[in-house]
Amino acid sequence: MKEIKTIGIVGFGVMGAAIGLNAAMAGYDVVYKELNDDLVKSMFDKWVVASLKKRVEKKKITQEQMDQLMGKISGTSQYQDLAPCDLVIEAAVEKMDLKKEIFKDLGQHCSADAILVSNTSTFPIESLMQGVPGQERTAGLHYFFPANVNKLVEVIRQKATDDDTYQALMAFAEKNRKVPITVKDFPGFAVNPLFIASYMILDDFIGPDCNVATLDDVSRQALDVKFGIMWVQNAAGLGTSYHAAVSMTDYLRESDTGYPSVPRSLTEQFSINAPWVLDDGPVSSDQTLRKNIRDRLLGGIFSMASHLVDKGVVSVGDLELGVCTALAWPKGPFSMMNDLGMEETRRLITVSVAAGDFKLPGRFASGSPDPWEIPGK
Repeated sequence: MKEIKTIGIVGFGVMGAAIGLNAAMAGYDVVYKELNDDLVKSMFDKWVVASLKKRVEKKKITQEQMDQLMGKISGTSQYQDLAPCDLVIEAAVEKMDLKKEIFKDLGQHCSADAILVSNTSTFPIESLMQGVPGQERTAGLHYFFPANVNKLVEVIRQKATDDDTYQALMAFAEKNRKVPITVKDFPGFAVNPLFIASYMILDDFIGPDCNVATLDDVSRQALDVKFGIMWVQNAAGLGTSYHAAVSMTDYLRESDTGYPSVPRSLTEQFSINAPWVLDDGPVSSDQTLRKNIRDRLLGGIFSMASHLVDKGVVSVGDLELGVCTALAWPKGPFSMMNDLGMEETRRLITVSVAAGDFKLPGRFASGSPDPWEIPGK
């Protein structure tokens, strides 16, 4: 298995800095790259020095530990300074052309056996890596926001990713005290296709008869979570939510899985650059409305989860673990389906299909299948 000692990070914003600090705390040397020397200094001061000072003040680490961590992190504006890295993680903004250009540069300046990965949240890995020599050493390493807190990491294998690269990335994630799951290259990977669909379905209800407060309340009740899906959209940022929705619709709407259309309400909210107003009126007690929202929401979640497993994108156990870890849902989609029963599950999936959100998953085409076999349950 490839040994990873030094990692490079391209893009030292919120996500890249969290990944870098996490790696340094796990014992790795970290070299991050930014566009110019001024950004190198300002990002180091903002994301390393200031962040670690707060931890010292809160007595989470000692001053000595802070000094040691700072000594393990360095920055550069030159790609050639990433040459000693055993693993380079691209954490730039979500622009396909930019990411492709980054990997072209990495392919020219990094060693031939360095592992090159992207932290993209939606773009297929194979598309990003087209210009990289040695496709077998490329993959995806998808952290979830906030990367310093969220434990889940999706290790994404594209067609060419070899076993040595995959095993090294799994070991790297585990040493970083993350929970890694294995995912085949697919638009949005595993957890995001399910979650993005869930908020798109909810957003589609917004109008004269249904407000944001009601949708957030229904999602809390349906999923038994503390924070509703509308709240989570705000936490992620409406810009992020909108662009992810557009990307997933472009990739999957006309595919054999289907996918929701981008809701007009989300487009309009993005256009005014404002979060959802979570207390925009009284929570509706109209049981017919609430049931319609719940049924379509759960039906969409169950449809996407079934498609992902049927396509071999992810295993039942890994998607169950991924959803519970990344989204903090007390139950994953397969436990929810089993608890409701497969006949009720099929009814909910047909609600989603009738709404035009998804196409019918294969295993539900001829009736209600057997309950899902979930490892450890």
